[in-house]
Amino acid sequence: LHKESVECQSHTAPGSLAMPFSFLSSRCRLALAVLALASSPLAYAFAPALYQTASSASSSRLYNELTAEQEHAREVFNNLDTNKSGTLSGEELGDMLRMLDIDASYEDANALLKYLDSDGDNEVEFNDFLPWYTDAAESVKELSSTFQSLLIGRRTVDQFDQTVVSDDVLERAVACAIAAPNRAMSEPWRFLKVGPETVQKFAELNDSVGMETGKEALLDWTQIPGWCVVTTKVNSDDPATELEDFKSTSCAVQNFMLSMWSEGIGTKWTSGPVQKTQAFADLCNVDTTEERVAGCIWYGFATGGLVNADPRRRKKKVEDVLSRLP
Repeated sequence: LHKESVECQSHTAPGSLAMPFSFLSSRCRLALAVLALASSPLAYAFAPALYQTASSASSSRLYNELTAEQEHAREVFNNLDTNKSGTLSGEELGDMLRMLDIDASYEDANALLKYLDSDGDNEVEFNDFLPWYTDAAESVKELSSTFQSLLIGRRTVDQFDQTVVSDDVLERAVACAIAAPNRAMSEPWRFLKVGPETVQKFAELNDSVGMETGKEALLDWTQIPGWCVVTTKVNSDDPATELEDFKSTSCAVQNFMLSMWSEGIGTKWTSGPVQKTQAFADLCNVDTTEERVAGCIWYGFATGGLVNADPRRRKKKVEDVLSRLP
C-alpha cells in the first residue's frame, strides 16, 4: 500500500491538490482510499499526512471520551459494521471500497484489513479504525481551510489584461456552475460564450443606449477579453417557480466565478440596463418567452494579478448576521 501511495504521488506535481481520480490505476485508487476516508471529494488530494501509519501506541488506545469528530468516526464504523459484530471484516471493508466507487478485489479488501488490523486477529476493531480515520479527517480539515480561504478571498475584478483565457478553463467553470444547488432539478441556466464579432455589436448597442440616456459609456466593452452571457428560465404563469430558478442560476454564477478564481482568472458579474433590453437578447439569440438574460460574466487575467483585485470587505461580521433560535 505504501508503494501504491508513492506511485499515486508520482503522478502529480509537488504541492498539487488534486488530479482526476479516473486517471489512477485501480490499486492507486485503493491506496488513496486506505489513506483517506473518501466520503469527501477533498480526499482525492495527496496530503502527505495521509501517508502516515498510526503509531502502535495510538492504535491500542481505548477512547472512552470522544470528541464530536471521534463520535462521527464511531457512527461511520457502526454503519460499515452491517452484521453488528463490533468489528469490520474484510468483506465489510470491501463493501466500503465499492461504495466509494473503487473496483477493489477480494485481495485488495484483505490488504486494507491487514493495514488496519493492529493485533493480527483478522478483524478491525474501533480502536484500530479510529486513529486512521482521525488522521484522515485532520488532513481533510486542512484542505477544507484552503477551500474556505478561496471562498472568502474571491473578489470582483474590474481591469483585465488582453490575453484570451483558454476554453478549457471556461468549460471547467461551466461544469462547476451546473453542479450548483437546483430546486426540482429544473436546470434553468444557459451559458453563452460571446466572440469578438458579437462583443462589437454589444459595444455599439451600449454606446447607442448611452446616447439616448445621456450617459456616456464608462468602459470600452471590446477591451473585455472574455464574455459569458448567462440566461435563466422565465415562467410567467408561475412567478414563484421563476424566482426559485433564478436563485439556482445565481448559485451557478457563484460556482462559475469561484472556479475561475481558483485558476487565477478574475471575473465580474454585471447586469446593467443594456443587458435588460430586447435588442441585447436578440443579439444573443435569446427567446425572451422562454428565458431572460440574467447577466454577463466578464472574465480574464486580472491586470497586476488577483492580489490587486477589489479589496472591499463586508461591513457585517458573522455575529451581526448569525442568529440562533432555541
